[in-house]
Formats: sequence, structure tokens, C-alpha cells
Amino acid sequence: MCLVDKDTGDDSESIYTPSGIKIEVVYDEPPDTDLIGEPGVYPFTRGPYPTMYRGKQWTMRQYAGFGTAEETNQRFHSLLQAGQ
Repeated sequence: MCLVDKDTGDDSESIYTPSGIKIEVVYDEPPDTDLIGEPGVYPFTRGPYPTMYRGKQWTMRQYAGFGTAEETNQRFHSLLQAGQ
């Protein structure tokens, strides 16, 4: 059973990222870790955690607040008093 057509089209012209890194048609070898680093290590090009989300659940974080911490605290208290 073939899930992918083996003819990938015209591959005579190489494609590069804006940084000048060549985009391969198929990646079948491990990445060059000297070039992109390890996961969980600065500059975090492969993610913020060494095991990524296999070892830690991902979260969706939202920003709430404005101005200073005191103004935000006052706003939250007024919202709570209003029933929110």
C-alpha cells in the first residue's frame, strides 16, 4: 500500500530558508545538533523542555491585567465584587 506518491516533482532547484539553510525533500537522518541545539537548552530552537510534552503537559496561558500590579489588583477586586 503506497500512501505517498513517490514522484516529488521537479527537485532541480534547491529551496532555502531566509537564514540560508537548505530545505531537504526528505529528512532521514538525525538533525545536526551543533546547528540547532538540544531541546530544553538555550536558544530553545527545539522547544523549552528536554522531553517536551512527553514529560510535562502543555498549557495555554493567557495574559490578564493592565498597567501596574496595583491597578490590576484593583480591577480584579472590582470585577469580583461585580460578580465575575
